[in-house]
Amino acid sequence: MSLAGVRVVDFSLYLPGPYATRLLADLGADVVRVEPLAGDPVRHFMPGAYEFLNRGKRALRVNLKDPSGLALVHELLATADVVLEGFRPGVADRLGIGFADASRLRSDVVYCSISGYGQTGPDRLKPGHDIGYESGGGAFASVLAAEEAPAVPHIPVADLGSALFAALTISAAVAGARREPVHLDVSMQEAVTHLAIPRVAGFLLDGVAPAPETLAPYAPGSGLFRTADGRWVALAAVEDHFWERMCVALGREDLTSFDTHAARMARRGELRGAIADAVAALSLEDLRERLEAADVPLDLVRGIAEVAADPHLLSRGMFRPAGAGFEVDFPVRVGDARSAATAAVPGDVGGERSVLSELGVSSEREASLRAAGALLCRGGAGAV
Repeated sequence: MSLAGVRVVDFSLYLPGPYATRLLADLGADVVRVEPLAGDPVRHFMPGAYEFLNRGKRALRVNLKDPSGLALVHELLATADVVLEGFRPGVADRLGIGFADASRLRSDVVYCSISGYGQTGPDRLKPGHDIGYESGGGAFASVLAAEEAPAVPHIPVADLGSALFAALTISAAVAGARREPVHLDVSMQEAVTHLAIPRVAGFLLDGVAPAPETLAPYAPGSGLFRTADGRWVALAAVEDHFWERMCVALGREDLTSFDTHAARMARRGELRGAIADAVAALSLEDLRERLEAADVPLDLVRGIAEVAADPHLLSRGMFRPAGAGFEVDFPVRVGDARSAATAAVPGDVGGERSVLSELGVSSEREASLRAAGALLCRGGAGAV
């Protein structure tokens, strides 16, 4: 792929940064993670997530506060095309791995910082997590008109959205001709705002803030509904023709008179209740048969095991066997195939040793670094 030969040094922990560099590894980049001696916390409390996020990478576990450990990392930075970190603003500088340090060691480095609120501004040092970035970015604006709080999304939109923006801009920067270093400042809150804005862009362009109720679901026929046998389904009858077909299929021809989006939105609470009652009277099999025959958008809310067994995804090659289960492949096909990292997860001695060898670190120096506590020491073997 296009990132073959590009070296990425990744100092990030948890989810956003590692997901961004997993995508870069899938696209062919050589990713070397630099973790603290105790390792990325995700190794310990979510080992399956760690394996997914870091497959195809190599790792060094280094004490950056040890001068010899920092010196080794600086040698690594001198070989880096891309550096990524996910600390709060100022932390990377204090550790000696900030943009100034990296650009001094590599004059054309692409340096990417992923943080909650960005590198500048009054909130830049605020602590936070995904739900806060989503709230501050506008993802929950519709609940301002509701009496009850919504369920928190299970997909961390801020974490993953910022990772996608980071991977995209890193790839663009690497592809461009550069003579100077570049610092990419990725804000998780701003990633959410960018993803949320398409629904209200017209209001913003007019300079008028939308009323909370205008951010409600697109239409009363769009959302999650429960069937008679207890299964949740997603309906998406947004357009006029889908609304009409759905109403007829559900035996509610009387509702087809609400034949415009404006008419449906004006009575959305009442109409949504009517659709919910109609769905609740049918089994999943009956509902599916009716709506598929009417060509109305319908999807089952699936559990993970059901997703893994989905015939469509299987036909697309989205999963491949791994251990006792399966591995989720890269979500883009290139021609008739997918491009995904298949190398080991960081944890093998050979992977760590290969990085040290590329830096010209002798076995004697490696032993000295481990003895000094600058590198992880495990009985002299140094397994990562």
